[in-house]
Amino acid sequence: MIKKLLFVFFIFQIGFAQTGPGGVGSNDGTSTLKIWYDASVGVSLTGTLVDVVTNQAGISDLDLSETGGQRPTIVPAAVNGFDAISFSGSNRLETGFNLTTSNFVTNQASSFIVNVADNTTQTSCVYTTSPLIGSSRFTNHIPWSGIVYFDIGVCCGTNARIQVGGLSGLTTNYSFWSYDASPTTGKQLYRNGTLLQNRANTTSFTNHASFRFNLGGNTSGTNGYVGDLTEIIVFNAKINTAQRIIIENYLAAKYGLTSAENDIYTQDIAANGNYDYDVAGIGRVNASNLHIDSQGTGEVRILNPSSLDDNEFLIWGHDNGNFLFDNTTDVSSKITNRLDRVWRVSEKNTSGGTVDVGTIEMRFDLSGIGAINPNLLRILVDSDNDGFFNDELPINTTPIDLGGNIYSFEIIAEIQNDSRFTLGFLRSIVITNRKITYRVKKN
Repeated sequence: MIKKLLFVFFIFQIGFAQTGPGGVGSNDGTSTLKIWYDASVGVSLTGTLVDVVTNQAGISDLDLSETGGQRPTIVPAAVNGFDAISFSGSNRLETGFNLTTSNFVTNQASSFIVNVADNTTQTSCVYTTSPLIGSSRFTNHIPWSGIVYFDIGVCCGTNARIQVGGLSGLTTNYSFWSYDASPTTGKQLYRNGTLLQNRANTTSFTNHASFRFNLGGNTSGTNGYVGDLTEIIVFNAKINTAQRIIIENYLAAKYGLTSAENDIYTQDIAANGNYDYDVAGIGRVNASNLHIDSQGTGEVRILNPSSLDDNEFLIWGHDNGNFLFDNTTDVSSKITNRLDRVWRVSEKNTSGGTVDVGTIEMRFDLSGIGAINPNLLRILVDSDNDGFFNDELPINTTPIDLGGNIYSFEIIAEIQNDSRFTLGFLRSIVITNRKITYRVKKN
């Protein structure tokens, strides 16, 4: 009974929030996700110069912009096919003076960065509150004279600062950084999933209206950043451990990186088919650290696992196939056509072992597809894992039409570790008084 009550509580707490990075947080500004800059989405250019970066967290007051010579440049397909923003040391991107206690951090946060620096001698910021002053700041330096710093609040004692030196590879490889800060649990900094430092306490960022939020530094108190970055994510509260692990797997898959710890999603490597896109997940570390409803940036939402135990996760992504029901060859005789897009899942624990999270609910957003007959819509699973669906029978579950082009398949048990899945349409059967004929129904 206690376990069931805990699940009900967390469904209430996070059930609405599934469209953020990796399926954590909401992209409409209503959750603790406040900043989400993606170099491949919402970037307005003049040639290769970046004019505007739209905040994908849905808070337009935190959109970034610049003009003239202050603008950085875009580097198309810089890492694993995704764009990067390149800073030369003499440019930046900034918000207006629009920071508030509701849309920005105070004394707690979770933030994520994917970047690579051009040199370790620079004294600059990847992100910072501007101007950069000691009495109130939310900032990081990757690096500052070879040392990596993250600060929240009154700089620069141990209550406000994480400080790690002696790190290699800062200029040769992209890294993803995860930073947590909370008055109760202190501050933690991870690089590629590995904990680098854990310090107690935080201090508070204050006087929000006196600051801008800045990418690239090159403002009062800091020189300009020299290097590239692809994605910045900031929550104004500390997210839980399961959510951090999911976002780290999302970033690792998207940018072709490897998580040194908790590398749960393995369908992103070439040997498994490069299912790198729109990665999202559900998971549980313990009863206080779980995430059981997730969609992310893709069309598939998975929720309500029936048997999700400690340290278990289900994470999925797709192959970037066309989102059209145009595949008529790789189908069985029961199916007329299927989506060209295919998803694949990793259902594992934090030790890498295969697990079973029980039955799940799967929802598909088919916006833009056109008219759908839900009575003929079915999930297809590659049960023998040979990469083909022409030898597979559809799951005999009819979806519920939830409206808004959302279709829900409840109590699905056939999704297992390494499974590929997609959607297809049944052949419709017409019954007359003497015979049964088949009518091809294409959508």
